[in-house]
Amino acid sequence: MDQPISERKDRYLKMPANIILTKEGMDIISQSQLKIVKMKNSTGGLKEGIEAKNINAQTLQKMVMNSYVEEIFVQLPELLTVRHEIISTNNLVIYAILYKKLTPSISDMLFHSQVVKDFNRKNPKNAVVSLQQINKKTMDDLMQKQKDTFDALKKEIYDEVIKRIQSNSALSAEDKQLQSRSLDKFIAWIDPRIWYLYYVICLTGVKNEMLRDLAGMIAVYLKRTQIATHLSNLLMELTQNAEKAHFERIVVRNDLAPPGGADAYLRKRENREAAASAAIDKKEYLALSWNMNPERNAFGHQYRINISITNYGLIDDVTRSKISKKMKADVDGLSIADFYGGGGNDPDKLGAGLGLLYNSYLEDYCHSEGIVYRCNIIPEPKFEKTTVSINISL
Repeated sequence: MDQPISERKDRYLKMPANIILTKEGMDIISQSQLKIVKMKNSTGGLKEGIEAKNINAQTLQKMVMNSYVEEIFVQLPELLTVRHEIISTNNLVIYAILYKKLTPSISDMLFHSQVVKDFNRKNPKNAVVSLQQINKKTMDDLMQKQKDTFDALKKEIYDEVIKRIQSNSALSAEDKQLQSRSLDKFIAWIDPRIWYLYYVICLTGVKNEMLRDLAGMIAVYLKRTQIATHLSNLLMELTQNAEKAHFERIVVRNDLAPPGGADAYLRKRENREAAASAAIDKKEYLALSWNMNPERNAFGHQYRINISITNYGLIDDVTRSKISKKMKADVDGLSIADFYGGGGNDPDKLGAGLGLLYNSYLEDYCHSEGIVYRCNIIPEPKFEKTTVSINISL
């Protein structure tokens, strides 16, 4: 399994991409030495952003967390050569959104809890009804003077969450290890005002109840990191089949192999390179994008992600009909390879799919967690293209 983004040793993801910026992002980047240029996004619209040959993973993740990035757009003749970068980018985007949403979720939980309501009722002059009213200087001074105390509070939370992870029999050993490794960063990204409020409330003698609630919310978000794993698996399966359909079309159109011989032809690396070269000559690229602001002005959509994969080549009418009837699948379900024109379940076929297994995992998991998730296939006959669109609202 690929390491989570926080575990990677290399700082840069070696994958050229257009980083399309939000207005806030442009305001920040304009103060740096980076050059902002006009560029097209995944839908062909003209936007402004940064052309990156290599992506600084940590910087990009912080930009996503701060809502500075509207879209990450990758356009290449082949994508499987950067598979590790795709998985890492997907992970950093999902984790960034989870980090960003954790503080508002904790804040909402605390201010609606009976503990905080009782505190405000008993201390009307010092009542706290939102994080915004916490005085930053007062908070900073206290956290500096009581650093050891705050560190101890965080350590108690850390230990409680670890205990929950290790005692959860529903988690695999791999999931327990991944969530335990991820815990430090989740705690580090919690807004300092949450810790200040936690400290103040704990002084009233209700620490155990607060500890339980706060640890519980962090555990919920750690559990949601499973989305990144399932989504990366689905994304790579879809990417593999998009590239297969893309190359097969090029082979057929350019007579690079005899009729029916595209699969055998593409098994050799030098032939795949020839197909990629032909794609460059005709400017027919595979496209992959992560859009973090699909409907930016709509309430609640700041935690929504749209991932799209587009290739040249169309799915057939029979497959399209099957897809519309059966987007939910079991282990023996419709093969994802069938999306792209009849690869079937023949294991000898290049890029044969695993069925809709990963999609099924995500549908079941998101449904159980109350998370909106959709995966749609969009044929574009006019342009001889097929797009897979994944929408998830964390």
